[in-house]
Amino acid sequence: MTGLTVDLPRGRGGGTFDWLLAGLRSGDRAYGSDAVTLVPRDGGRLDIVLGGRTLLSYPAAPPGNPGSVEIAPGLAIPPADPETLTQFLRDNWLALDHVGFNLSHRDLDIGEWTRAIAEIGAALPAYRLEIDSANDIVMIVVERDGRASTAELVYDRAASVSSMHFCARVAVPRLAVEAAFPTPVGAYKPGDEAFFRSVALDAPLGMPVYVDLAFSDAQMAPWPQIVAAMGKRLA
Repeated sequence: MTGLTVDLPRGRGGGTFDWLLAGLRSGDRAYGSDAVTLVPRDGGRLDIVLGGRTLLSYPAAPPGNPGSVEIAPGLAIPPADPETLTQFLRDNWLALDHVGFNLSHRDLDIGEWTRAIAEIGAALPAYRLEIDSANDIVMIVVERDGRASTAELVYDRAASVSSMHFCARVAVPRLAVEAAFPTPVGAYKPGDEAFFRSVALDAPLGMPVYVDLAFSDAQMAPWPQIVAAMGKRLA
């Protein structure tokens, strides 16, 4: 089963983003994802593609303030030192939990979103999370050889700009993650305090990018269990 392809606006390169991208391309199941393929390209647009057909395309805006990255509406943090973040991931990596895209309502018409999600749901195992959120959250969960790969698409009705994130499971507990990335470099998005701490990347693309570090003592169930309990299959 082939997942989504996301064409990203190529940035200046280097740093943690390139390390993560190399992991996705390596074939190592701990780093890779069957749910999404990331392809940096020239140009200032982000395209979400399925089976060679572009479902969504919109301009990718860089952070309004180059010295900070918005990880949630009204919550922006400075980028972490790329060498420090990359080394932390290299030393403590367990698995890629998912790759996610929060698509701002300012960039995307709701009709375009609705049509695209319908096509994705017809081709891939996609689930809309039925939780108390103003946003529309869709998880694509591809299972192969006993492992689930996951991509997240969010129609974000509050974010000022669209953004991308990686969620990585790491082999150290919450206190160790907090010590490695204290405030203001690390922060918790509201409601995520029990699961992961967010750290911003140093503007590698033409859009905000951050990493959610899911600590080892977080009570995070596998995605097949989550969507079975809280998701509705799209078809």
